[in-house]
Amino acid sequence: MGRATPATERLQAERRDLLTEPGLLEAIRAARSVPLPRTLARRCELLERAVLEAEIEQTPDIARRRVRLARQIGAFRPLWRGRRVGRAVVRRSARTDPDRRVRERAYRAEEPLYRPMEEALRTLVTRRNERARSYGFRSFPEFRLSLEGLSVPGLKELLGEALRYVPAEMRRRREAFEDRTGERGWYPWDVAYEFDQEFGLPEERFPGPTMLADVIAAVRGWGFPRRAFRFRVDRHDLSSGGISLAPDPPRDVRVIVHPGGGWTSYQVLFHEVGHALASASIRQPTHLLRWHEHLPGFAGISEGEGMFFEQIATAEPWLRARPGLDRATIDRALPVLRRRPLGSMAFLATWTLRELALYERPDGDTDAFARRLTRRVFGFDEYEPLSVADSFSIELPFYAPSYVYAMLLRPQLTAAALAEVGGPVWPNPRIARWLVDRWFRDGSSYDWWVRLREVSGRPFGARAFNDEMRRLST
Repeated sequence: MGRATPATERLQAERRDLLTEPGLLEAIRAARSVPLPRTLARRCELLERAVLEAEIEQTPDIARRRVRLARQIGAFRPLWRGRRVGRAVVRRSARTDPDRRVRERAYRAEEPLYRPMEEALRTLVTRRNERARSYGFRSFPEFRLSLEGLSVPGLKELLGEALRYVPAEMRRRREAFEDRTGERGWYPWDVAYEFDQEFGLPEERFPGPTMLADVIAAVRGWGFPRRAFRFRVDRHDLSSGGISLAPDPPRDVRVIVHPGGGWTSYQVLFHEVGHALASASIRQPTHLLRWHEHLPGFAGISEGEGMFFEQIATAEPWLRARPGLDRATIDRALPVLRRRPLGSMAFLATWTLRELALYERPDGDTDAFARRLTRRVFGFDEYEPLSVADSFSIELPFYAPSYVYAMLLRPQLTAAALAEVGGPVWPNPRIARWLVDRWFRDGSSYDWWVRLREVSGRPFGARAFNDEMRRLST
């Protein structure tokens, strides 16, 4: 999450004032009520979405509450081993420390920030629901979901399908954890540690100084020419492997790289380079049709594009080409990597359902709900869950479903590409042209779930994900 600054807050306020100009929404709807050329009609539709989002989420009352909390989040540094540190330090301990007590402390390191925010978040949620209802939606989640072709019941059904093979995988992981450590019980602070131990790819084989060059060289294995990578790259200390920005695609596209290393940082950078290449490949005449990453209703396609590129990090040929990795290490890691989406889906689905429960009952007991939900999905023993407040729930409300869509979109999009171009996932020099022609260049001139049905021959859903996970689980 970006840190709120006076400059960014001022820009947000100016954008809000522009989009909430009295009479603007009515004028757009009047224009859409008469026949228009296709491109102009699409621009009006996208502008209406942007205005609705501003009217619902960017009102002065909601914006003030959100910005006040965002400032606290941006300024917070967790206390760890007696000193204030960056979040990345704590998250590393949560993933790698063999002492279970240390991992739990790392898991809870941000509770002093978020737990006191819950009352303010619940008020914010109530305000968002009220604003959404004033524009004809049942709730704020219904508004968000409507922009991506879904509804609350439809999302719950989708999540139920996507979780089909998750409980069995979590039982397997619990048994592996207890066998490896000799400890009994299964808790949230054990999951990432168990994956890290089972995974076993040494971080030094994925060095930070060569990370950007390594990732770009691997992506070129899909056939992207050198000129496609003419986006700006900066290095900065981040809590993740990187971040991408597209202020004015395709001309102004940027990637910020974290100077660290390790396989996870490489995977994140593949994701961000995917974002950048998607934005740099758009060829549309107007800003509304080019700016798909930042328009309401396009978060799912944006994150899905990033996850499409992440699969290079799990490609067997790429891992076998890494210097210093022996065959036995790779053979041990590959099955773990390929089943990893089940663990990710467990996290994303529970995150989504808990936030949805908050909007459905802002005064409800979200801790009790989280205990029941995670016990069913992960098989956890009794524990005290973290606060329902987090940076996303405050700054990017109900964004979690976008990552769910992305995880489901990736295998469906991959299958569609390979059905047309043939060959392996990677290396495959025909993938780039397919992505650019069939997916990237049209930007926001289409809705992603409509285009996915066109290129894959079936509606968006969990089928491709489940087919893949079933093959890997048997």
